Amino acid sequence: MYSFDEISLSDAGAGNKQECTYLYIQMEYCPRTLRQDFETYSSSFNVDHAWHLFRQIVEGLAHVHSQGIIHRDLTPSNIFFDVRNDIKIGDFGLAKFLKLEQLDHDQYIPTEGMGVSMDGTGQVGTYFYTAPEVEQKWPQINEKVDMYSAGVIFFELWHPFSTAMERHLVLTDLKQKGESPVSWSTQFPGQSNLLRRLLCPSPSERPSAIELLQNDLPPRMEDEWLNDVLRMIQTPEDTYVYDRVISTIFNEDQLVAKMQCPHESSKKSTYKNDNSELLDSIIEVSKEVFKRHCAKRFQISPLHTLDGKFTENSGKTVKILTQGGEMLELCYELRTPFVMSVAANQLSSCKRYEISWVHRRAVGHSTPYRFLQGDFDIIGGSSPITHAEVIKVALDLVRRFYNSKAIVIRLNHSKLAEAVCSWAGVPQERRQNVAEFLSSTLVQYCPNKADRKSQWSLIRGQLLQDLRLSEEVVEKLHKADQRFCGSADLVLARLRGTLFYDKSACKALDDLSTFLKCLRVWSVEEHIAIDVLMPPSDYYYTDLFFQIYSKEGSPASSSHEKLLAVGGRYDMLMENAWDNTHKTKPPGAVGVSIALEKFLPNNPSSDVGLPRIENSISVLVCSKGGGGLLNERMELVAELWEANIKAQFVPQEDPSLQEQYEYASDHDIKCLVFITEAGLSQTDLVKVRHLDARKEKDVEKEEIVKFLSEAISLQFKNPTIWS
Repeated sequence: MYSFDEISLSDAGAGNKQECTYLYIQMEYCPRTLRQDFETYSSSFNVDHAWHLFRQIVEGLAHVHSQGIIHRDLTPSNIFFDVRNDIKIGDFGLAKFLKLEQLDHDQYIPTEGMGVSMDGTGQVGTYFYTAPEVEQKWPQINEKVDMYSAGVIFFELWHPFSTAMERHLVLTDLKQKGESPVSWSTQFPGQSNLLRRLLCPSPSERPSAIELLQNDLPPRMEDEWLNDVLRMIQTPEDTYVYDRVISTIFNEDQLVAKMQCPHESSKKSTYKNDNSELLDSIIEVSKEVFKRHCAKRFQISPLHTLDGKFTENSGKTVKILTQGGEMLELCYELRTPFVMSVAANQLSSCKRYEISWVHRRAVGHSTPYRFLQGDFDIIGGSSPITHAEVIKVALDLVRRFYNSKAIVIRLNHSKLAEAVCSWAGVPQERRQNVAEFLSSTLVQYCPNKADRKSQWSLIRGQLLQDLRLSEEVVEKLHKADQRFCGSADLVLARLRGTLFYDKSACKALDDLSTFLKCLRVWSVEEHIAIDVLMPPSDYYYTDLFFQIYSKEGSPASSSHEKLLAVGGRYDMLMENAWDNTHKTKPPGAVGVSIALEKFLPNNPSSDVGLPRIENSISVLVCSKGGGGLLNERMELVAELWEANIKAQFVPQEDPSLQEQYEYASDHDIKCLVFITEAGLSQTDLVKVRHLDARKEKDVEKEEIVKFLSEAISLQFKNPTIWS
């Protein structure tokens, strides 16, 4: 505890008063440390007492880790005994405080387990207790560094030393060779096995504190009693015990007592009050962009009952228990509920948007965090074309808040990533772990930049030791980063020359080429890079996926980028949701998720750009003959978007007239603009047709934006517009 007292000191000569503030810090008194206990430990060693002390240490670590803290300097000198002789872990001067919710949101996929520390801190900790990955300056560490330290302390609890020299020699062998005394291993085989696991050079193979408590420590009477209660709770036939437990949890007297000391984080707001108007403007601008592409809102419920479907993210969602014992989930992402609705209604073609809050678990007992997210999706259509429009939508929105020159689009393809892993020789069973590791250590840097290149000197050791890849595989991954990550046109040519034998990779390269051509039709000038080491941001993205970054607001010397949007194709998610009894096949689907709160300016007084006046009439740009005139349709629809006219086109290369009329009917579009090869090359005319008015008119292509703007403002009801 701490408190402040203020007193005034009078200066008799000057008649002035000087205020002084004293800080009083109140700390719990702990009479001794475990290190002091070890000095007399050899004469008082007791098996039960050793297990008791180690259990309390592990329980303390489990609590610390659950709060998002890595101690990084766990030694007997930092383990204290209170006046009741219970263990207390102290001295957090070198601790790393993780912010899981920020890691989660920035990457749109949560870091598994405890999270990572990316500071590359060098020699933290004390020699005998310092984990190998800390000494070797691995770029990615987690709470397993504390489990290594706990392993050395565990050995000291079970192996008292007579002299300081004996301790030094034995712990040196344990540290450098991983060898414990043979006589000790023979006497305590179970403890020796646990020690080997705790001191394993590979952090991923060390048990966590929770795993130790659940599986490796001798059971207590309380554990047996608790297991009996848990078994009774899980019995569906008799809900008496479950109801009693729920009733106790929701006991109002206990809840009121807890609320008298609320968690500090509950007093804090995610956003400052002066941001509320800016957020409103960002939401309105986002709606304008989405509606311009003829998307309709599909509202997602922020809370839904836990149903056991799509459980891939179930361990990461915010769950809420009701007083009736039902389990609810706060919305983790906006796409899965939408896909369930599409499957239930058997929709084959639509565009949708949603702007809502998504929620993330906070560290420890803090209240959940929420983030404003905007989703735009296209159901149906040809993959490269719809993919290009989704990125066009994201860029139209991002450009309202960021300089185009600062925006970078990174692309990858699932088939391409698999082909590169096969080419590099990464074992199938390790590819997921390798992808996650590279994502958190390498992919956050720009391809071909100095910071990214320098990371290889740090991550090489972790790839070899923790992920157990061979030197040859690591070298090939390094080569892939150098040759296959960078400018799209250059990388595509290199990949075609290297992966020519892989049919699926060649098909992926063809898809990327078509996709890039579509972007060029819309004059997308942002830097486009291919990053074959970039994994998808969510489990359901397959085929082509992308991430959009901005360097704006980052230090000029930094190659770090701010992640603004992620997206890709998610046919697999649609197929899993589609009922097998449906006669129709599930349509293709592509979407983008945009982190709207990142559009908040650093200066609250900045102008975020107010939306323009909205109209409710949509235009469908159609073609007659000419092989579909895809490029021409895309160019014309882009002109209409720029003029804030809602417009779209059938996302196919060469749709028939019937398909275009059916598309207009399905999407309730009454105004059609037809372009023909002859009209474009000879007369420079396009035909405007209104289905309800049963009117049509030939308009010069240069005047089409002006004509449609006037006609839409008059709702096409003034007869003079057709004359």
